Amino acid sequence: MFYPKTPFYGKGLQLETEILKVNSGELKKILPWLCKAPRTTTYRINTLRTSVADYKVKLEAKLIALYGPKAPRVYGLKDLPEMLCISPLDTTENKYDDCRKELIVDTSCGAAVLRGAHIYAPGVLAMESGTQLQELVNVFADLPGKCKRGTATRYDCDEKIFIGVGQVLMQRHQLYNKEQPVSGIAVRMLTNLTGVPTLGDLSDADALLQNLPSMVCVRVLDPQPGERVLDMCAAPGNKTTHIAELMGNRGTIIAMDNSASRVRSMTGKLVNYSCIEAHLFDATKAWDGSTDRDSTAPPFASSSFDRILLDAPCSGLGNRPQLCCNIKQSKVLQSYPHIQRNLLSQAVPLLRPGGTLVYSTCTVTEAECEEIVSWALRKYPQLQLVDAMPKLGSPGLPLPDLDAAQCDLLQRFGPSHDNRLQNLDTVGFFIAKLQRASA
Repeated sequence: MFYPKTPFYGKGLQLETEILKVNSGELKKILPWLCKAPRTTTYRINTLRTSVADYKVKLEAKLIALYGPKAPRVYGLKDLPEMLCISPLDTTENKYDDCRKELIVDTSCGAAVLRGAHIYAPGVLAMESGTQLQELVNVFADLPGKCKRGTATRYDCDEKIFIGVGQVLMQRHQLYNKEQPVSGIAVRMLTNLTGVPTLGDLSDADALLQNLPSMVCVRVLDPQPGERVLDMCAAPGNKTTHIAELMGNRGTIIAMDNSASRVRSMTGKLVNYSCIEAHLFDATKAWDGSTDRDSTAPPFASSSFDRILLDAPCSGLGNRPQLCCNIKQSKVLQSYPHIQRNLLSQAVPLLRPGGTLVYSTCTVTEAECEEIVSWALRKYPQLQLVDAMPKLGSPGLPLPDLDAAQCDLLQRFGPSHDNRLQNLDTVGFFIAKLQRASA
């Protein structure tokens, strides 16, 4: 009823070794890790609006109101002074009770629940007849994806996994009314299997729920007040606003994305930062090599930026937990390095001599991480690897043309015994910091 054994809950993630580009020993270590949720919750505090100390008091008060004397600990890290961490709860109380009715959610919703989310109406696949408001239910995730939406009887499936206990806030007639579809929280989670506090998302103007490696990524970029910075693939804008906060909202940040809907969705986040300019534009065409004129809109001339963040489109295989059995096809996985090389080919000439380029992905494949860095160093001799500080992850994986010293400059967040912070459980992520030689 709980997390199944590794071969089972990793079903659908049994990737070919040549796709992940890791050796079989590394593969055996990565798969079970990917299928489990990170247990540490992290918030980034907007220090332009409030202090970390003040927000910590507010957060602790919310946790005490929810959990009383068993409230989880809130703490910070000196390398990320704008971040607060919430420790996991004791998982011994997350017990399955066969007397309760069952509720089934899809794998996307199930993954969010294991990260501390409540259940919104669209995620509820099945609810047993007679389930009442405020009733406690056992919540299961449907791994094979065979549960029909609106099912009213107990879902008989050996491949569903118990993920926690919730309290019903919406009944069947509300959830499955096609004429009047509802939104909002359908089930308030009380406990989940991982012990991650079930807070939902407390994000507001003062703080943002964000993965730790994403915060490290912007700290590695180290943007300074007054600089000109390009965020090449900016949506949803979380790293963009972090850049602005570290710059004290002084300078210019160009936030670029090729999706109109994604640009619209991040506009609300960016509106309070006068230094950010959002542009709907394809970053693979960001460089205009035919001109030396300064431009306020893309495409841009050579040497236009002091720092560039390329948080590249990727396979996303570092997003934990990976519960879905329908893993991306081999051809789709293999298409990402081509896109990443195209984006780097635009970023390098846009960087001023002496400027900094940070390349990052939220995946674990060598082909999208270390191999891209190796390719960039071969193609662009004006680039050199520099230490990606602060160093909270592990070194990169070795390649024939990346020596141990170079690997140690990289950061890889994964199930490595070399991880600098063993008590922090994060998503999979990769960071490389490159510097263009001075003229």
